[in-house]
Amino acid sequence: MPPATGRFVAGTVGDVPTVDGPMMRLPGSDQFVLVVGAWLLMLSLVGLGIAVVLRWRRRRSSELPVSWRSPAIAVTLVLALLGAGMVVANRPYAFRVPEFPPVGPLLPPNSFFSSTVTDLPVAPDSTRWLDSQRDSNGDLFPLTPGAYGSVTNGVVFGIPFNVVDDSTPRYDVDIKRFPKSSYDGPIPISDPAYIQSLPAYGIDNHYVAIDPAGRRMWELLAARRWFGRWEADSAALWNLDDLTFPAWSTTASGLPLLPGVYTYDQVASGRIDHVILCTTPVIRKPDPIWPAQASDGRSADPDAPPMGAWLRLRPNAPLDALGPQARVIARAMQEHGIVISDTGGNFALRGTPDARWDDRDLRTLSTLSAEDFEVVDASSLEVSPDSMAARP
Repeated sequence: MPPATGRFVAGTVGDVPTVDGPMMRLPGSDQFVLVVGAWLLMLSLVGLGIAVVLRWRRRRSSELPVSWRSPAIAVTLVLALLGAGMVVANRPYAFRVPEFPPVGPLLPPNSFFSSTVTDLPVAPDSTRWLDSQRDSNGDLFPLTPGAYGSVTNGVVFGIPFNVVDDSTPRYDVDIKRFPKSSYDGPIPISDPAYIQSLPAYGIDNHYVAIDPAGRRMWELLAARRWFGRWEADSAALWNLDDLTFPAWSTTASGLPLLPGVYTYDQVASGRIDHVILCTTPVIRKPDPIWPAQASDGRSADPDAPPMGAWLRLRPNAPLDALGPQARVIARAMQEHGIVISDTGGNFALRGTPDARWDDRDLRTLSTLSAEDFEVVDASSLEVSPDSMAARP
């Protein structure tokens, strides 16, 4: 077993550097055994203390000698040692936020992710759709970056990814919730595997793997490992040279994750050349529009936007309060726009976590809100409802 302070820094996969990050405990049995061991240790120590106190009192009150040997003390001591062993064997590795490499263009240049929306007309329903983006107090949702460089409440927000190749071990994954609409594997899973909402997990737990040389990408939703066996709620395989939507997906919209995620290296270069995916709590039930293929919208409000609505940051949106990193993201939202791709707790962008982010800078995006956007009519870009291809 690697030491708990272990650091993993891989070399390269093909021409693409792999992730620079730590060894990881995984959602599933790693967490379960740690929690059970901690509870077992705590309760057995309490029981051991009670047994010792009771034995001591008997020794003081009895005129006959009373041995310290006791089945209760022996059992609680064994349980305490067992719990301690479980905790030590599954203790978390020393954690630091990974740094993710540049991966280059993922899809052909005629995919909708590469489209520019600066000249598209405003959709007729833009005003009422965006006016529905309000919280329970009636305030418009502020925009959140959706990715950070530090741990917040036990997790690092953002969509991590893993670089794999033909040598990466393949695993059969037991699909628990959506087997009929999932890729049946096997799935290349790296070691360490970087999964969404690391290191404590609990938010969607997407696992994304990309093979740059083989032009393939795999996704798992709610990935977890139980005593060596991998499970997930759904699985998808994407051929990055084919713009036809496959029969599977791990997002509510049916869109691939990584092509719509902004990364640190893109922002550091000063330009993001693609559409950014986003989430929002208020999405109309069913009725997705292209490019979305499906929807988990829950709102009965007829004024709520459908899944797949394409938003553009207004050219006159106030950008003075944005930091340098946030401004690069804002320019991409003006040029390429953002597409609603999933239901989430916030009006949030999809980005990759990275230790190099300036969290304070990214948080300046929250000076923007839904009123700073407009929905565009992207129907002129659609080539086919079952394709990611877009017209120039």
